[in-house]
Amino acid sequence: MKRTFLSSMVMLAAILVLGVGRAKADEITVGGTTASNVPTGITFTAGSFNGTTSLGYAGFSNLGSYTLSTSAGNYTNSVVDLTVTFTVPTGINGGASSIFVANLFGNVNTNAQGGVTIVFSNPTQNFSFSNASGTGSFSFTVNPVSLNPGGTTAVSGFVSGGSIIPAAEPSGALLLGAGLLLVPFLGRKLV
Repeated sequence: MKRTFLSSMVMLAAILVLGVGRAKADEITVGGTTASNVPTGITFTAGSFNGTTSLGYAGFSNLGSYTLSTSAGNYTNSVVDLTVTFTVPTGINGGASSIFVANLFGNVNTNAQGGVTIVFSNPTQNFSFSNASGTGSFSFTVNPVSLNPGGTTAVSGFVSGGSIIPAAEPSGALLLGAGLLLVPFLGRKLV
């Protein structure tokens, strides 16, 4: 009975150690800065963002802002280039670089009231990363922007599907290996 109990305890310890190595995906922190090239009559104020996902999602309302001049203008067929520089997480696209730059292109169109809309032609960008913490992925989406003459509108967006699978800890594997090496000696009687 003593041998069965000890064997059961060793097996339970092995299951617990293996379970730690296969933990569920963790939330991620995403952060960086923005900049934009704009046509004459529109200005951009740079922004910075940083947040941790909750259930794989994080919203950002501070990705910078666009301001439209009060002067009437025709912006149809103009383009803005929104540059998003990620500083967190590191290792995007598997590289060792601590930053990654994504360019989002927005088509600018004048509306009947003299305002403009900016609709990004590639609003969603997908990223994967690998670093010392583990491997993961997320999608980053920027929302369309509407501006009234003389008005300012913040650029907003969100991260979805954000998760990281933690790297296995070598200490857990060493403990498991040491415990399994002791299994053959559990049935022997000490003299």
